[in-house]
Amino acid sequence: MDLPCALYLVPCVFYLVPYLAPFMNKIKLVLLKLLGEQKYLFFVSASFQRLFATGRLGKTYQDVYFMKKFVNEGDTCIDIGAHLGYYTFEMSRLVGEKGRVVAVEPVAKFFNVLEKMVNAKRIKNIELKKVALGGEGKVVEIGIPRINKQKRFGHARIRKLSEYLEYAESESVPNADGDELFAGLTRVDFIKCDVEGAEVPVFKSMPRLISKHQPVLLLELADKSKRIKMKEMLSSDYNIYFLFNKKLKRIDPNSEERAVSHNHYFIPSSRLSLFKDHITD
Repeated sequence: MDLPCALYLVPCVFYLVPYLAPFMNKIKLVLLKLLGEQKYLFFVSASFQRLFATGRLGKTYQDVYFMKKFVNEGDTCIDIGAHLGYYTFEMSRLVGEKGRVVAVEPVAKFFNVLEKMVNAKRIKNIELKKVALGGEGKVVEIGIPRINKQKRFGHARIRKLSEYLEYAESESVPNADGDELFAGLTRVDFIKCDVEGAEVPVFKSMPRLISKHQPVLLLELADKSKRIKMKEMLSSDYNIYFLFNKKLKRIDPNSEERAVSHNHYFIPSSRLSLFKDHITD
C-alpha cells in the first residue's frame, strides 16, 4: 500500500489509539525503519491533519481547535516553530484567501515536510521562512535531542540554550531579528510561538512589531519564571490566560497554577472583545 492510500485509513486507526498507546514507541521505530525519516515525518504531518478533522484529538491539541474562536478571515498569523504544521494549516484554513500565514521553521527536515505539504495542497496563503529566532549572532546551532535513547523530533531547539542535553544531530541555521523578518507585514493579528525555551529571546527581538500591532500571543512557557519575564517585557495592556474546560481562565504571572501543555495566551485589552464569550472567572 502506498503512503497516500495508507493515510485514508488513519481516522479508522484513530479509534485503536487507546489500545495501541503502550506500543507507540515500538510502532514509531517500525515506521521510521520502513519509511525513513523524511517519509515518516510527512506521514505524521498528514496523519495529524486527518485526525484533527475528526475533532477527537483531546486536550493535548485543544489550543489548535480553539483558534477558530478568534482567528478570522483576512487575519495575518505568524507560526514561530511551525514544526510539522499542526497550527500552520489550521491558521491557513481560518484566514482564508484574503489572509496570510507566515510559518517559521529552522530545521531542514521539518521545513521540507511543510514545503511539500503546502505544494501538494496548492496553498497560496502560507509563506515559509527557514530561519531561527531567539539566538545570538548571525548563525545558531539547532539540535534534535536524544532522550531515553530516542531521537525526539518534537523537542528541536537552539543548542546553546540547552547544553545539558545530548543531541542526535544538529545544523547551522541563519538567525533572524524578528522586527526585521516581519517588517513587511501590514498587520499581525495572532502569533503562536513554541521554540522549546527560547520564547522570551524571540520576543525580545520584535518589540516594534508587538507595540505596533498588539497581536494575541500563544506561547508555550514551561515555568512561571518565563511567564513573569514575558509579562514584564510586554506592555501592562496584556493579560495572561490559559484554556480550562474550553474557556479562557486568567492567570497571575506569579501563580503556581499550571496551564495545560504549558500554553499561555497573552491578550491585549484592544482584542479582548474577540474572547468575550470564551472567558471564565
